[in-house]
Amino acid sequence: MTDEPGIGSQAPRLDALLDVDLLVPIRSSSGASPDADRLSSEAFRHGVDDAGERFIAAFRDEATLAAHGPPSSDHVRVPARDLFERAEAADERIVVDPGAATEVQIPVGVLPFLAAGIDPNRPDALRARRPLGGVPLLVAPAPDDIPEPFGTELRAALEALPKVERAWLLRAGDAWTAGIQLEPDAVLGDFDAVRNRLHAVAAEHLGSRRLLAVTDLRAPALREEYQAAASPFHERRANRGLLDRLFGG
Repeated sequence: MTDEPGIGSQAPRLDALLDVDLLVPIRSSSGASPDADRLSSEAFRHGVDDAGERFIAAFRDEATLAAHGPPSSDHVRVPARDLFERAEAADERIVVDPGAATEVQIPVGVLPFLAAGIDPNRPDALRARRPLGGVPLLVAPAPDDIPEPFGTELRAALEALPKVERAWLLRAGDAWTAGIQLEPDAVLGDFDAVRNRLHAVAAEHLGSRRLLAVTDLRAPALREEYQAAASPFHERRANRGLLDRLFGG
C-alpha cells in the first residue's frame, strides 16, 4: 500500500505563485465564464476550515480543481497578484489548492507583499513584516522619482473619481502602491471602480497593471502605515466659496 502525500506536503514556495494565473470557483454552475474583473470577491466561492473560518479558495490547475474543488462549480481565471490584492482589500485569506498535497495557506498579513510582487521570505521583506497587519515596507518617493506621464495621469484619474477622499503613492519593493481612502459611505463596488481605473493607468504608462498595487485603506491600522510614510499624493479639495475663488483662497 502506497502512502498518499499529506495535505500541504508538496506546497510550492510563495514566490512561485507571483506570476501564475489561479482558477477561482464562483457561485454559479451554468457553465459560463464571466469576466473576473466584473466580479466582487463575494462572487467567489469560499471554503471553511476546521475552525469555521472562511477563506477564498483558488487552484493552480484544472486537475486539482476537479479533484478538490466544489463539484460542478463554474470558475474564473485570475492573475495571482490581482487575486492577492482583491483578497487583501476584502480582508480575507486565500488557500491555494485546499485539501491537496500542494495546499498553500496565505494569511491576510502576507497578501500585500504578494500583491506588490515581493517574495515575503526575502530578508528585506522579513524585516518589514510587522506582528499586526504585516504590510510591506513603504517608501515615500521623491517627486522626481515618479515617472511621467504616469504621475500626471494618475493624479488626473484620482481627481475624476468622486468617492476618493485621499490617496497615497508609495514605493513597495520594486513596485508602486496606491493607498486609497474612500468616503465613509463608499461600498466595495466603489473601490473596485477605483482599482480598475488606476490599473488602466498603470497598464498604459508603466507597462503592466501589476506594477501598481491598489490598496483599500478602510482599516485604520493600514491607513496609519501610509500616513506615517508620506503626505497624501492626492487630496480632494472641498468646494470653495465665491470669495475664496475670487481671491485665490
